Amino acid sequence: MRPASLLFHAAILLLLSSSFCLAAGSETYKDIFAQGNAHYRSGDFAAAERAYRTLVDGGIEDGAVYYNLGNACFKQKKLGEAIYFWEKARRRAPGDSDVTENLQFASLFLVDRLVVPQDPFPLRLLERAVHLFTFSGESNIVLGLFVTVNLLLGLSFLVRRPRFTFWMLTGICVAAFLLILFAGSLAWKIRQEKHFRQGVIVEQKVDIRSGPGTENVTVFTVHEGILVRVKGESNGWMQITLPNGWSGWLPGTSLRIL
Repeated sequence: MRPASLLFHAAILLLLSSSFCLAAGSETYKDIFAQGNAHYRSGDFAAAERAYRTLVDGGIEDGAVYYNLGNACFKQKKLGEAIYFWEKARRRAPGDSDVTENLQFASLFLVDRLVVPQDPFPLRLLERAVHLFTFSGESNIVLGLFVTVNLLLGLSFLVRRPRFTFWMLTGICVAAFLLILFAGSLAWKIRQEKHFRQGVIVEQKVDIRSGPGTENVTVFTVHEGILVRVKGESNGWMQITLPNGWSGWLPGTSLRIL
């Protein structure tokens, strides 16, 4: 595993460090993050985890914090927690190779080897394209394209020159096409966010039951680190579906919602 990444989102850390102040005293976001990194480098992974969790508990949602927190958990053999925080980091920085490599490496330690049919190539390509940008990043792109279309449209009406108008209309068509493309991708993200919750099993071993409660029969058992879809909840129990289609109920404490 790579040590706590000081380069990961370095620019973001510098920008945010001056604006965040956590807990009592004068410890800032940057100070606590640096303390966590120092503990990690010295081999005190429990202290590093506590420092990074202080930031998360303080409302900080940053890919660098999630990434390093996952590293600290993995070093303590907390596989489920590590995968959970790396998944959080991946959602903040979809294209980061360090996060992707760590998740691939962690998958080698999973106890459960689920046989899942592979989606057709076009669907896999579409899924990858949709998750190429973060939610906020894609929102900014849609806003920028919307402004561009309207700006070019206004210029085409103001400047009455055939050649200029031709290039403006061409630009409008291109920007409008991209706007529809990114708006559709953003709409799909919103739909997934609203209707398809995911979570990670963090307990070392969990019995999945036929209903919400210990009085129900155990239908199968799963182990930490498995990514599941959350379908519902009742009285502190979560109804989940595994990637291979198996479904059942488990205690909510066994799961971390993404």
